[in-house]
Amino acid sequence: MKVLLAGGGSSHEREVSLNSTVAMERALQELGYSYKRVNLGNELDVTHEWEDSFDIVLLGFHGRAGEDGLLQATLEANNIPFTGAGVADSLLAFSKDASKRQFKKCGIPTAEWELLLHERGRDLPETQLQLPYVIKPDNEGSTIGLSVCEKPEDLVEARQVSGAFTRLIFERFIPGRELTVGVLGDQVFPIVEIFPGHELYDYESKYTKGMSNYKCPADLDDALTQSIQALAVKAMSSAGVQVYGRVDFRLDPENKPWCLEINTLPGMTETSLLPMGAAAYGLSFPQLIDQILKLSLKKYS
Repeated sequence: MKVLLAGGGSSHEREVSLNSTVAMERALQELGYSYKRVNLGNELDVTHEWEDSFDIVLLGFHGRAGEDGLLQATLEANNIPFTGAGVADSLLAFSKDASKRQFKKCGIPTAEWELLLHERGRDLPETQLQLPYVIKPDNEGSTIGLSVCEKPEDLVEARQVSGAFTRLIFERFIPGRELTVGVLGDQVFPIVEIFPGHELYDYESKYTKGMSNYKCPADLDDALTQSIQALAVKAMSSAGVQVYGRVDFRLDPENKPWCLEINTLPGMTETSLLPMGAAAYGLSFPQLIDQILKLSLKKYS
């Protein structure tokens, strides 16, 4: 197999993508695959790097321009095979509003929310939700632009943080535990529990070394574990997400899980959450990359 490994890109998560592609390159070396790694400023430039000698593009992008379906549509239009979710599933999963609509339709518990349009530089739109609630962009990744509002004074900072975006999700705040579940084909990985440095697992908690701690498998009883894993599979299915992904949950004090979102191109460093779950399942990082490549190629056979 000859692989075009593509990363970098133009989103807020460019640095995360570069870290992912470095780890993925080591995996390809260990697997013995022929490959070319490219660091791009524009995700769509993948089409200029493609040659007929390649078998597939291994996508190492994260964030809007690599994960929202536009890149996938461009690759599909050029008959270029790529890893992971397709066009429609990427688009649907990347919109928090659209994916939560699917969760609700399919009976997957998700916190009450509103999608509100916002004009940058103006006051935040008024929501019908009562405090506390979370404000986050509808179509950004890595908790960029996320604000937790527990009291009216918090809206001042939220205007600076979340107010930089035009499509905003106002979502009822769910107190409790932070969990995530990786899914690969028909395999469901052990649940990872996140102990963030802040109240929510925000960008700083994710990417500041030592700020957050993790436990995998999470300390949950078997029945609850299986219930959450089943919800993760159902969430992936509700959005039609193919090959692999990671589904995030909050577990409230009554041990009820609430589905937050699906990540179709989650972080892929060797210490990222999806690889962490895979390792607990018994898959090394190179084995995980190998299965992603092979399952993705099956879409085109």
